[in-house]
Amino acid sequence: MASLTAHLGDGDRAQLKAWFAAQKKRAAKLPPLAFPLSAADVFGAPAGTTGGALGVDFVTAQKDSTKVDLGSELPAIPGRPRLPTLKLAQRMGEGGIGAVVWNCGRALCHALPRLPELANGRFADASTSVLELGCGTGLVGLACWLRGAGQGGKRARRAGSVALTDLASIAPLARENALACVGADGALPPGLAVEALAWGDAPPPGVAARAPFDVVFGSDCLYDAKVLPQLLATLLATTGPASVVYLAYKRRVDEREAPFFALLEAHFASVAFSEASEVPEEWRGTGLHICRLAGRREPAPSA
Repeated sequence: MASLTAHLGDGDRAQLKAWFAAQKKRAAKLPPLAFPLSAADVFGAPAGTTGGALGVDFVTAQKDSTKVDLGSELPAIPGRPRLPTLKLAQRMGEGGIGAVVWNCGRALCHALPRLPELANGRFADASTSVLELGCGTGLVGLACWLRGAGQGGKRARRAGSVALTDLASIAPLARENALACVGADGALPPGLAVEALAWGDAPPPGVAARAPFDVVFGSDCLYDAKVLPQLLATLLATTGPASVVYLAYKRRVDEREAPFFALLEAHFASVAFSEASEVPEEWRGTGLHICRLAGRREPAPSA
């Protein structure tokens, strides 16, 4: 290494050293993400004191595109490119804040390889079906596809199931990004779909046929209290007793958010949160958590 860098200036040598350190960090084995906190623990603690209530960098959000680091190194999976970053189009002027990348989505991408459903940076079961709700730019769903979800296999009925969903006005942006990042000849690759889905409405046929999904993701879906009942209805319509839900959640207004998690506790046997310190350093102290729902209870039989 010394002979290779001898001709470099101090600045170039420092950049090269930083690059090698970053590559080593990306390749390092990550510890599993723990979920030790209850909703009572989260709301019983003081709220984050930094970062404000926004949860999005408005300077970056107003750009036509943004690059997102996917965190740890992607494994080699046939038919899935090993992309260290995703360049995603944003449309704040047309789609508002739903058409940009939020901090919760970035944090969820970093947490993804540490979730218990993944091993060695990829989904342990290649047939895992994934649904992203409120996908916006499509970031989290694309990261799941790149990490090997929806490859088909033993569960043929739900083979090839990574579905990115959002309102009909936003879904075209997710499709545009999916085509730009992983598409070919104007078509989405096998195992990936983009569907229009408004929370509270009946899921479209392409989503209903795949339900219940194995894993459902949502990032910063709780900022608008008016739609929380519809979000709950869609969660219950797309999950089953064996499903797991991950919500990247930014704490803003306890009075409207704590009751929603109380409702979730009525429908899921486990509602658990990661420590605030587990998110990437730049968002620590901002009230950002990853919440895991599991053990969805079957609805009581009608009389």
